[in-house]
Amino acid sequence: MGNDVSTLLLCARVRPGSETAFAQWQVRWQTSVLASAGALSVEFWPPAPPDQLEAVAVTRFTSINALRQWRRGDRNRELIDDVAPLAEGGLAMQLVGQAAVEYSVKHGVTMVMVTEIKPGKEAAYRAWADRIQKLQATFPGYVGSFVQPPQHNETGWTTVLRFDSAGNLEGWLKSDARAAMVKESEDLVQGFHAQRIDTSFPGWVPTDPTTGKPPNMWKTAGLVLLTLFPVVMLELRFLNPHLEALNPALRTFIGNALSVALTTWPLMPLAIWGFHAWLFPENRPRWLVQTMPIVLVLCYVVEIAVLWHLLF
Repeated sequence: MGNDVSTLLLCARVRPGSETAFAQWQVRWQTSVLASAGALSVEFWPPAPPDQLEAVAVTRFTSINALRQWRRGDRNRELIDDVAPLAEGGLAMQLVGQAAVEYSVKHGVTMVMVTEIKPGKEAAYRAWADRIQKLQATFPGYVGSFVQPPQHNETGWTTVLRFDSAGNLEGWLKSDARAAMVKESEDLVQGFHAQRIDTSFPGWVPTDPTTGKPPNMWKTAGLVLLTLFPVVMLELRFLNPHLEALNPALRTFIGNALSVALTTWPLMPLAIWGFHAWLFPENRPRWLVQTMPIVLVLCYVVEIAVLWHLLF
């Protein structure tokens, strides 16, 4: 995100008995925000009593002018009027400092956990989840979390946990206090799956073993383009003619499956190896890091030149 990104924090304490109506309003409000010019994202955190009594939303816009234009619009005013009876004292809105936003975006680490609970243990698990949330909030770098019970036909409880850095997250995950809590939950839990998200391309690009941080997103995207472009061109020339008899959806699926497979295994590891100093410039010679973007552009030029007449 650029330096002009502006963020609005919204908090509301929902009146007892108005939870369903507020949830429906929140969906309408989020839809309105994302449909407006300059909107980048909306994050919503439901109340998590007893520690967090308010519903919290974080809205990001490309600029302060885009944010102001949305706030002054008729649709936003209508939505604010609609929610007034549902929230105690109305909504609290506050612009968030840019430095804090940039730090959160660039260095935040999120872990998503899905937990299958043994039948009849739901109430005990909810009480346990409340206690572990209180405990993890005391550890350095804790940003926020919430626990969501199964929705619709789902069977797992979803927990989203955020820390400001990979190191602080590891400090919590490897702590004796957490180990004791996990041991305590063994009688409640039937299955568990966790996925850490600290890069926009999880599984393709690792974090820096020295700093625990992922590379800049635009660098990763540049390598994805470098590896994916020739694969797609070769598929168009040599694979697609053999799949013309198939349904377009099936043809596209087969092509995408091969592209992802080739990019994930042989190509991206090679690109990461070749551009490792550029992705992770810590303690690297400055001249080497500065030369890498030129090398990447030259690689683009070579690919385009080699494949220029491929489809003619």
